[in-house]
Amino acid sequence: MTSNPNQFLTVPAKKAFDVNVSTPIKNFIKATFGDKEDYSASVDGLNSLRAEALLRSNYKDDCSKLLRYYDQICAIEHKLPITENQIRIYFKWQDGFVSGGSLFGSKQKSNGSWKLAYEKACVLFNIGHAYSELALAQNLSIDEQMKTALKYFQLASGVFSFLKDYVNANSLSDLSVDFEPAVLASMSWLMLGQAAELIFIKSASLKDDIAARVAAHAGDCYKEAYTSSKTESAKKIIPENYINIMSVKHLLFQSKAEYHAGNQAQIDRKYGLKVARYDHAKEFADQAVSKCTTAAFTPALRANQDEIMKAVTAARKDNDFVYHERVPDVKTLEMITAQPIAKPLPVTFPITPDFRDLFASLVPIALNNALGAFSSKRVEIMNIEINRLREATNVLNSFLASVNLPAAIEDNGGRQVPPSVLEKSNEIKRQGGISALDKMISDLPESLQRNKEILDETNRMLDDEERGDTELRNQFKERWTRTVSSTLTVPLREEAKKYMDIIQNAINADKVVQEKYRMNRDCIVLLSKQTHEIADELPSATAAGALRDSFVVRELRRLMEDVAAIKAEREVIESELKNTDSDGVRARLIGAFQQGSHNDENSVVVHEIESIYTPLRQQVAESVSKQEHLVENVRRANQQFQNEKQGNASSEMREEMLKNLARAFDAYQELLSNLKEGTKFYNDLTPLLLKFQNKVSDFVFARKTEKEDLMKDIQRGIVGGNQPTTTTTTTTQQSGSNPYAASAAPPYPQSQQPSAPPTGGPPPTTTPDGSALPYPGAYMQPFFPMPPGYNPYNPFFNMAAPAYPMAGAPQYPQQGYGVEKPQSASGKKK
Repeated sequence: MTSNPNQFLTVPAKKAFDVNVSTPIKNFIKATFGDKEDYSASVDGLNSLRAEALLRSNYKDDCSKLLRYYDQICAIEHKLPITENQIRIYFKWQDGFVSGGSLFGSKQKSNGSWKLAYEKACVLFNIGHAYSELALAQNLSIDEQMKTALKYFQLASGVFSFLKDYVNANSLSDLSVDFEPAVLASMSWLMLGQAAELIFIKSASLKDDIAARVAAHAGDCYKEAYTSSKTESAKKIIPENYINIMSVKHLLFQSKAEYHAGNQAQIDRKYGLKVARYDHAKEFADQAVSKCTTAAFTPALRANQDEIMKAVTAARKDNDFVYHERVPDVKTLEMITAQPIAKPLPVTFPITPDFRDLFASLVPIALNNALGAFSSKRVEIMNIEINRLREATNVLNSFLASVNLPAAIEDNGGRQVPPSVLEKSNEIKRQGGISALDKMISDLPESLQRNKEILDETNRMLDDEERGDTELRNQFKERWTRTVSSTLTVPLREEAKKYMDIIQNAINADKVVQEKYRMNRDCIVLLSKQTHEIADELPSATAAGALRDSFVVRELRRLMEDVAAIKAEREVIESELKNTDSDGVRARLIGAFQQGSHNDENSVVVHEIESIYTPLRQQVAESVSKQEHLVENVRRANQQFQNEKQGNASSEMREEMLKNLARAFDAYQELLSNLKEGTKFYNDLTPLLLKFQNKVSDFVFARKTEKEDLMKDIQRGIVGGNQPTTTTTTTTQQSGSNPYAASAAPPYPQSQQPSAPPTGGPPPTTTPDGSALPYPGAYMQPFFPMPPGYNPYNPFFNMAAPAYPMAGAPQYPQQGYGVEKPQSASGKKK
């Protein structure tokens, strides 16, 4: 163990409690990203890395795993949202400092939080501690080790300076006495002062003017450290011997600065100034000796005092007997300009040069958001345009059915079935006929009931948990310190309501489909029969043979060919709308994220959407416009055809029957499509509801575990006659459970907080909710269920709504993927 004659100080370490991070993270990854890739080894590696990095007694020999763990949590910060209502992991730490200003005779407080930002801040604090320990472990008599110690002190200063800003940005100062801004500022200046002291030791043998300025810099750093430590909020936290050392070293280096300035005056032949500088140095040296309360430091201070006293005696003797210069008043001496050679080194990411992210292949939430937004927007636009085409086609089919085309120009009279009707009948029979519709119609209620029961059971679990929490809160009043259930379950309740709205829309859609089925069933049954059966039920009529080759019939046939061409063209457009390639968009989004251009993600999505769909939108618009002209021409030609055709009652009945059959065919196609969509919708909804139910079950189990621990604490408090000791869970609760809030001063306004030495690096970035990120931009992922107004399985009813199930848009879990239960303060520490 190296000696410490200079009385260098280290920062005490925080103690981490063991926590299993594996289960909550595995559940979240599986629910969010599916089973495409197995991250079990990565998650277990993170769990092991945390234990190896944090659950150890000291870092004097090696802190590489601590640094690697810090890099790893920075890397996952924008990929895994670890908060109380998302990935629930309770991080619990014991303070390094003790409220009361002593490291002995008192017990450090334990605090905790669900926020990853808290874990990151605690790890940073221990990194600062590790740097100070490693610096102190160096042998300063060896030049290389002195340089190493200098670097470690500057790194420690940078860590505490960065941590002060990070704590403020994330509202963490109430979670630990260690995070009091004045404490962090004082530690940063202290480490920088010790770095400057090492530089002074190295430069003391050089020119006196340089040594004076370096000593002045060290004295200024110790002064800033002492000033921050004497604020109301810090002086009850930082140990008294630390504060005394800061104060004494400020005086010591003031004396050394004046002493070397006196030496420089000797070189400059300013003998009166030399005496004044030495006198001033003696004043500081005497104060340092008198104020020092550390016995081990007194010999070094007395040696400095004796050296300066000898210099003062010799300088006065020389001036009195030889030079006879006027000795200026100490108050008139120029201030020695400090030379700030020691500077805090900024905290960078990654800290370790060979860092390898365990979750390198995991898509960041921000990028997943953008991809989800693209998929959602793509599906929305695709459905809008496809619905425009299909709606136009439905209008066209309805119009043709109303005028009995093309059957009217194909009908030869008698009992012969027109070719177009035969074609429709054959198509319906090929698709399963009326029996296919009957089966799907009968299956709908059962599918609906299955999904309703899952959602009802999920809501029941939430209601029971909230009711139990409310009853216990009313029973124990202020002793019941955990977060209110209704606050935590807001996203779950919103998600449940969206699913309930979806199911209600499905019920409404069922009614529409069943009504259409009832109205068209008889004609669909007829079209499902054999040709001779259809012919037997068609009324007979006299054929209009004279019109068979007339101009108007030929014109109608040509127009029917145009109708067929438009329908074929629309099938091609619809296929292009469905099969657009999104690989290029994904590549560009990944590139934008890797370059840190998160603000461009939305613009990339919008640009790509426009480039893909603008030409197709134009084709849709042209097709709809072409149909309008075509319908007008058909109406005019059909009117002429009706004027020329001779009819009777039986022919009118036959024509009306043919119209009904044409309408029934169109209805059959719509019903078949709607029922297939409905069946798929209910089948897809079931696993989503089960996943949501599991998420709620995890949340309820976590709250039950938390409740049991809190109940044990309350019972111990009742038995012992004291209030139970509780740990902090969130920032909003801390003011009520902070063990030192009563004695600590209110937080400084931002503009009045003690400043830490600037590192030159950028301040930590935060999201609007205060959680810091290593990169700019928020990472919260939206929930993508179908909108409330959406008909779940008939997209024609709502043109603005995307089709279900959102074409790859991820179902973002908002809450409760497992939890490592928080240990009570009175519980056993691991």
